[in-house]
Amino acid sequence: MKYRTASDLKDLILEDHEKVVNRIPLEKLDVYLYLHTVFQDTYVPDDTLYQFIFRHFFRLDNPSLTKEFETYYFKLMEEQRGYERPNIVHITKSLYEVKNHKGNPTMQFPLAASMLHTINPSFPTYDSDIVKAFDYSSTYHLSGFDKKMKRYIGQYQHTFRTYEELLEDEALEPVFAHFDERFPGYELPKVKKLDLIVAQLGNNLQ
Repeated sequence: MKYRTASDLKDLILEDHEKVVNRIPLEKLDVYLYLHTVFQDTYVPDDTLYQFIFRHFFRLDNPSLTKEFETYYFKLMEEQRGYERPNIVHITKSLYEVKNHKGNPTMQFPLAASMLHTINPSFPTYDSDIVKAFDYSSTYHLSGFDKKMKRYIGQYQHTFRTYEELLEDEALEPVFAHFDERFPGYELPKVKKLDLIVAQLGNNLQ
């Protein structure tokens, strides 16, 4: 599969980096900081406010998903705090086994990525904007968990490696400097800033 590389994304970002950064919604920073910070000191399965904000921000309140799925999701999220390197395949497989309203398993890899990203921003997000930025191919036509998972993991690893490369590229320093000017007082990890920038690039490309 030919996905956009670090070089491709750098060129697209640098074409008009101020436009990309200026369009990042402030809400994304506020909600991320809330979810990441509060997670450290709360018990997620019992924190209904935390769950409410998470559900709406990451679209966990999908009408096809059951209340049982939501309950299990936050229980699983709580369990992950004990792992230094959570296994996203295991998490996705666990969520896959919780049936939807029609009694079918559903592939919820983006929600698994959102869970891990909230806990630790070194795990990239994986939503429609990221998919657009990297020009990732859909898994919709693939049948079965294993085939879909193989495609998702390949794309997720590509995202991770690309972020590592971009974070070391001095050519992007003016972009991060503008980010800090645009959002003064927000102490975000550099990898989170990059994730927001790439996601907004993808949104702009739509």
